[in-house]
Amino acid sequence: MPELYFKKCKCTYCLKETETKRVLSRHIRVERTDFDGFVHYQGSNPYLYEPIQCSHCRFVFHESFEKLRTDVRQTLEEQILPTLPVLPFAATERTIEQALQLYKLALYTAQVTGQKEAILAMLGVRIAWMYRMLGDEVQELQWMERSVTKYEALYLNYTDAVRTGIPHDVLLLRISDLYAVLKRTDDAKQWYGLIFQSKTVSDRTKKEAREHWELYRETHNV
Repeated sequence: MPELYFKKCKCTYCLKETETKRVLSRHIRVERTDFDGFVHYQGSNPYLYEPIQCSHCRFVFHESFEKLRTDVRQTLEEQILPTLPVLPFAATERTIEQALQLYKLALYTAQVTGQKEAILAMLGVRIAWMYRMLGDEVQELQWMERSVTKYEALYLNYTDAVRTGIPHDVLLLRISDLYAVLKRTDDAKQWYGLIFQSKTVSDRTKKEAREHWELYRETHNV
């Protein structure tokens, strides 16, 4: 497709240069955005092309992955890489189902390699969004539940944006929005309330949270 191009990136495992398809920025057209951050696109969807499979070693990863420890690399070489399938569509145009398969493999390798919980939660949300695009609400909500649980655990053990892997304001809003998506009104109200009452959360985040909460109240008769 003319909207796609090959992007070169370095594999997190073998450190060799591999290629993956991406959507040309001039062809990215936003239709609307759900308040949990999911963007509806017209035409080619950038979400489908985030997971990457290295053409040299099979490793499936996301560009958010961090450097791998030596012991992790050994485990990958001996136990994980030989079991990963070679997916021909990893470097071509993708369907939602194919992207979903890559996201699940990326989540698996993220768990195996000890990536930050923020990365695991983000991949879980991406998987939920794939199910949203497929119209599978049951699977979507199951993955949202798993992700919000991880985000909430991150909040309880929060240190700073670098070590935790996500800014404090973003984390609070993410938890609030996911509970709203899950239609867990009391939980959503509690977490949005933390944002409204906070003396450290930015005015911008508070404004966004108020908009999301008001929209939720209007659409759910709260």
